[in-house]
Amino acid sequence: MQIEEKIEYDINPQLHDEITRLRNDCFPEHSTNRSYFKQLPHFRFLAYEEGLLVGQMGIDHRVISVGESVFSIFGVIDLCVSSSYRNRGIATALLEQLSALAREKGIDFLFLVADDYRLYEKNGFQPVSTSLTWLRIDEHKNYGVGMERIENELMIKQTGKKVWPDEPVDLLGYLF
Repeated sequence: MQIEEKIEYDINPQLHDEITRLRNDCFPEHSTNRSYFKQLPHFRFLAYEEGLLVGQMGIDHRVISVGESVFSIFGVIDLCVSSSYRNRGIATALLEQLSALAREKGIDFLFLVADDYRLYEKNGFQPVSTSLTWLRIDEHKNYGVGMERIENELMIKQTGKKVWPDEPVDLLGYLF
């Protein structure tokens, strides 16, 4: 397996089509005609087997506030692996590569939203329950600010020295 880091603006239309097919295969209930669900990520990790795209993970780099603390995070978006290539460690390899990059670049935490977090717990993520504020967007429209208590759908992984406080989270942007 080969993993490639790609800045979003360097992804050509053909590769966007490949990512779209992979994403729609993995998330059929959220199928779209684009390579992202809510918003373009800043960069992606792309996993290839013999030249075939078999996995991808979008990443947003931003700051968020948690109570009075401000953290630099990598937000994980649409991590997916082709159904015929699952259980081969591809998702874990993508997460490990992101963790290493985060430590190297001084990122405080990895952050994601998940319904099923078994994979993420195996890779050092912890569920967080908190009050959450975010920008509500859908189909390229802004619907204002959302505020809700979220139970065990948010996950974090510490990659820096800062400690995550048990306080409300403001994503200062959309929900990944």
